[in-house]
This record gives sequence, C-alpha cells and structure tokens, in this order.
Amino acid sequence: MNSNPNKSIVLISPSDVILAGLFEILKGSIAGEIIRLHRSDEIIDYPEIEGNTLVIATIDELEKGGELLRQILSVKGAVQFLPLLSEMSTAQPNLSVSLSDSAALICYKVNDVLNSFASASIKDPDTELTRREIEVLQLLTKGLSNKEIADHLFVSTHTVISHRKNISEKTGIKSASGLTMYAILKKIIDVSDINPDELI
Repeated sequence: MNSNPNKSIVLISPSDVILAGLFEILKGSIAGEIIRLHRSDEIIDYPEIEGNTLVIATIDELEKGGELLRQILSVKGAVQFLPLLSEMSTAQPNLSVSLSDSAALICYKVNDVLNSFASASIKDPDTELTRREIEVLQLLTKGLSNKEIADHLFVSTHTVISHRKNISEKTGIKSASGLTMYAILKKIIDVSDINPDELI
C-alpha cells in the first residue's frame, strides 16, 4: 500500500504492548508516519509533524489532552480523532478503533479517515489571518491587554475585541497560551520574543 507523507498517525496509550501492536498493524495503512506516545502532552516533542494527522488515543487521553493536541496539530493541517477502546463499541463501531477489531478492520477504519482528509485539504482562504489580525496577535502574545493593543494600533478597544474574535474563529483557539503556540508554529512571532511570566 502506498504511504502518504502528508498524512500522519499519532498513537497514544500508556501501554507499550498496545503501542507496539498497533504500530505493526498500522504499517499497512497509507500514513507516511506513525508516532507512538504514552501521553498526549508528549506531542510537544514532535514539532516536525506536517500535514494532516489522525490521533488514535484512549478516551482518557482524549479528554485530558484533546484540546492541546488539536491546538498544536491543527496549525500543520487537519486533525481527526479516533477513540481507542478496549472492547468493540456497538453504538458507532466505525467511529472508533477497538482492540478486539481484526488487523484488516483497523487498517480499513484508519485508511478511511486518512482518505477523508483529501476533501478537507483544500484550505478555505477565509481562514487566513489578515495583516491587522496578525498585528493584534503579535501584541497579544506579548501580554498586552485589549486597551494597550488598541492604544498601540490607534484603534478602539471594540475594534481589537472584534479582531480577537475573528482570530479565535479562524484558528479555533481561544486561550492566550494557545494563540501564542499558534503564532510560534506559524512563525508569526519568534519564541525568543515570549515572556512566559506574562502568559500565566
């Protein structure tokens, strides 16, 4: 089967046995890269992930780290999640991977999701930030308040709030720390410009 370098799989499980087993099975998928993690926060050690990513993780890890994974990976491309279940789900069997599924069924489900990225890969130009939104984002990452940003750009506070709302809608990120991570990954700001004390 042909692998696609723009499609990655991130496997998350605390069990080395499960990670090793799924890794062997998913070598038969169309993913260009398969990354194994014990916890979702380990994703920060993989800044080189590019393209669309399918995350297969336990329900517990998706609840704890799903937002972090979405914030980091959505900067590089589309992200989809498949819960990893210990037993087969009768409710929505195609929307999860079960440890009781056959290897062929797991590959089929995973390839189905990876193939669905093709239609999502055409980016909507409306999701790109405007020059003014980038300026607001740069100032926001420096810890400036809405009023300080408004004074700096010679606009009203209402205008800054409007830009921030647009930035959050376009990126899908609401928190200042999440937007800072987005700005770093998109090379809108340099990591050396960040004062960590201002984000806490």
